[in-house]
Amino acid sequence: MNITDAAYNTVHDYPGGANALAPRLGIKSPAVLNSKVNPNTETHHLTLVEASKLIAITGDCRILQALNAEHGKVSIDLPQIPECRDTALTDLVLSIGKGGGDVCAVFREMMADGRITQGEALDMSKVIHQLHLFLAKLDSQIHACVDEKA
Repeated sequence: MNITDAAYNTVHDYPGGANALAPRLGIKSPAVLNSKVNPNTETHHLTLVEASKLIAITGDCRILQALNAEHGKVSIDLPQIPECRDTALTDLVLSIGKGGGDVCAVFREMMADGRITQGEALDMSKVIHQLHLFLAKLDSQIHACVDEKA
């Protein structure tokens, strides 16, 4: 699904559709919102702020998912750990992909020519090792947050 279709479906699948959403988005009329999400309309478009509000109000992430798909990315829900409101733990989880190395990117590069060289295997091993270190640290911090009363 492309972002235009995602926006259209987000508005039209919401209970009450554009009539319910337009005032909540600060858009003057439902007709304007309908125009903004109509794939055949060239004159009106959702702004980024409106798209973000639309996602927040509806809880429908199809626009975000379509953007991610278009750019070869994914998004994940941030962990909600009520027993441990430690921002360091959340930061660690979010940094695993970045700091731990991008296994998928290294794998894609490694397989680009259809064969694996010794150097490529060593590069992958380094990424995997770094990921193991991050995951061990995460495991340790999660156990440190365990609420013994629960």
